[in-house]
Amino acid sequence: MIFILGQGMEMKNEFRASVYTSQNIGTPHTGRGLWRVLDDPLIEPRRFGSTERAPIDYTPQNFNSACKIYSAEGILFVRGARNNFKAMFSELDGTLAKWTFWWSLDATAGPSYDQWPDWLCRLSADLPPHYGFACSVAEYEAKHKVVEADETGSSVQMAGVSAADFLKFLPGIYWLTIFGKDLAGHFDLKLQSLPGVQHIGIPPSQVAMMLESPAVPASMKERLDTEARLVESLGAQHFFDHARNEGEYAPVSHLLNLKG
Repeated sequence: MIFILGQGMEMKNEFRASVYTSQNIGTPHTGRGLWRVLDDPLIEPRRFGSTERAPIDYTPQNFNSACKIYSAEGILFVRGARNNFKAMFSELDGTLAKWTFWWSLDATAGPSYDQWPDWLCRLSADLPPHYGFACSVAEYEAKHKVVEADETGSSVQMAGVSAADFLKFLPGIYWLTIFGKDLAGHFDLKLQSLPGVQHIGIPPSQVAMMLESPAVPASMKERLDTEARLVESLGAQHFFDHARNEGEYAPVSHLLNLKG
């Protein structure tokens, strides 16, 4: 249940979003669709590549090069000129990928506050995921960060977010949570009855759930307590919790047509 952070991508002054998806950006159709969604004034994509440095100049036409990199190496990075945007697309196994995006925390408090959820919903409409979320890095770490220490020092890891974990449970409920078609159908009426949230329909049959509170909470404890209550209403056995034992989860793989 432990996923080790890679390459220093995460910083406390950032916002982040992740989607778990079966979309394969190694195929021209999906690669073209991704390139189209990334070509947005919020991002202004500039470079891409198989390393975090992303050394190749981005153009709206060179998605085929990105497809080839991803097909060969199972990973792709993209950097933008605005809002300190970074993205990492990684293949987790043969049927599942994780796409993670970072941008400046300041962008969630300025004029573009509403534009980021809109952008994530457009991404999900064009390239439907199984599940996704967005929150501050501080909120993400409060849910998943594990510090392990031994005689040689300490290491920071993230629990509950790996491919193997995703077949067993969902990472959680966050400031913004996206339920793909299968999960939206499963939770259905429970999602509609949750208090203190805004529901956003994403065509053709997905649902985003956004808390009716600031993206960066005044109290992280209150934020986590609120999200824990929402998890209980939906079914705590489906969501990761540091305190829950392995056998207490109800696998979600059968809800997503994924192999467990």
